[in-house]
Amino acid sequence: MPRIAFLLFPSLTGMVAAVEFGHGPLVQWTGDPSTTAQVRWLEPANSAAVEGRWASGPGGFGYGDGDDATVLAGMANRYESVSIRKKVSPQPGVPGEAKLFLRVNYDDAFIAWFGGKEVARRNVGAGPDGRLKATKDHEAGEWEEFELGDFASFSGKGGAVLALQGFNIGKTSSDFTLDARLEAKWSGKTVVLLGKEAVWEYLANKEPEKGWQTKAGAVQAPPGKVEEKIAALNFRAKGSAEWRSIAVKGEPFAASRHRVRSAALEGLAPGTEIEFQIAGKDGTVSKTFSFRTAPGGDAPVRFVTGGDLYHSRAPMDAMNRRAGLEDPLFALLGGDLAYTNNSNPERWFDFIDSWVDNARTPDGRLVPMVVAIGNHEVIGGGYRPADAPGPKAATEFMSLFHMRREGLANDTFDVGSNLSFVLLDSGHAGTIASQTAWLEQVLEERKDRRGLFVCYHRPAWGSGAKEDAVEIQKAWCPLFEKFKVDAVFENDHHVFSRSHPLAGGKVDEAQGIPYLGSGAWSVDVRKVDPAQLKKRPWIAKALALNHLYMVETGDKGWSAEAKAADGTAFDRIERPWRR
Repeated sequence: MPRIAFLLFPSLTGMVAAVEFGHGPLVQWTGDPSTTAQVRWLEPANSAAVEGRWASGPGGFGYGDGDDATVLAGMANRYESVSIRKKVSPQPGVPGEAKLFLRVNYDDAFIAWFGGKEVARRNVGAGPDGRLKATKDHEAGEWEEFELGDFASFSGKGGAVLALQGFNIGKTSSDFTLDARLEAKWSGKTVVLLGKEAVWEYLANKEPEKGWQTKAGAVQAPPGKVEEKIAALNFRAKGSAEWRSIAVKGEPFAASRHRVRSAALEGLAPGTEIEFQIAGKDGTVSKTFSFRTAPGGDAPVRFVTGGDLYHSRAPMDAMNRRAGLEDPLFALLGGDLAYTNNSNPERWFDFIDSWVDNARTPDGRLVPMVVAIGNHEVIGGGYRPADAPGPKAATEFMSLFHMRREGLANDTFDVGSNLSFVLLDSGHAGTIASQTAWLEQVLEERKDRRGLFVCYHRPAWGSGAKEDAVEIQKAWCPLFEKFKVDAVFENDHHVFSRSHPLAGGKVDEAQGIPYLGSGAWSVDVRKVDPAQLKKRPWIAKALALNHLYMVETGDKGWSAEAKAADGTAFDRIERPWRR
């Protein structure tokens, strides 16, 4: 459900006023972070029933008993059946041998399918006209559980659709309920794959089309004019008396009925705390949020970096809090943010809520994001360095975040006059080869800058948790060495890893480049295999440990300190500038 932000302010009535704006806001940096910023948030679709076409709403579905998240207000005395469906994507950390359990709360009957196969049925038979209907009363209130089989038998690379059709005993019935959960269980562990907060596609007052049990993601933004509740975004430098106001844009969030709202702040002063509020058309406003712009010139910078965030909420909350407590200017996030595989847009709600609630500096400021793309932002979650599927496979990421080069996730990011970052797509939406000429060009343009960092997702020089990206070793690493990149931040492997400085694949303390990270911000970590480390003399240190890097720049060089969620520092590297 949408989150509501409140602001107390004087009014004629003395009442509390608030604008409902959804999940966020995020501050994203692209372009010049000293003078510009993007403010972005997600506005969930209205969960009221929409009859006759596929819509989306939170489970459960029904009317008459006061406990339904999506109320089917027009069902009584008019129709007896509702269809719901939800794509279930493979979940990191859930083994193929895990057992799936479907739990259903219903009134009065239902059929369930998973991956197109019927897996459960209660109280359903054929009526005189041959159509399916409920055969007896059944009161909701107690969940029934059905074992479906092994996780692997249903979840291929792209996952599978869970679909249910619920039936009421008659049009004049006083109430109706259809609610479902899906869990995976193994070795005493339970992972909720679809829980209370899941948002489903549903079809009210119409029989679904043939094969509807295997389809998902077909819900589009409703035709016609969308009701605009937000009037503007107000912002000012902290301490200023007057607010500036700018228009808020809206666009569909991928193929869902949710909306991405955004405002582009321009003309900001470097090194300044900026306050902003979201203003409603009815005169209400949100509470005041703030962030700090990047300093100009040669000022030192502190930032945090890492990747692979959201397997479960509690560890992500903890590491996001750590990120804020480090009081960084910004966070450089190297992909695999919400783990949706471009097929679960509502999972971004949790990701955004966690960041906004927890990634706060000690004085309460928001931490701006600089983002790179990972494999779990793309349909199928793959690494495809030579035949990546393009932006159409990453519509959630591409629509949620501002892309300066439309449909492309590779970009540059300059802080002040002497610090630059290059963000790359390591074979997910874009191929390695398609970015190589561009990479050489932007590195050439920045060869005289004092500090130069690169960030992407799939490691070229990992510790053996997965195979290394040899395509990156061949195409990009020689360019990093040619232009004397100071460090490369890698992710994806779910371990802590730091390489020795490398040149030509060999340790070179004087001329080499360290490769840092390997993506274990808050996901389940993988084991570090000592046998693999013996084959990889370039690895200086590797641990199965969640972490972020806190990076600081100075006049003579930079340092990076690896920290756990509790603030424990367990590794540090310090290097002079190379230019």
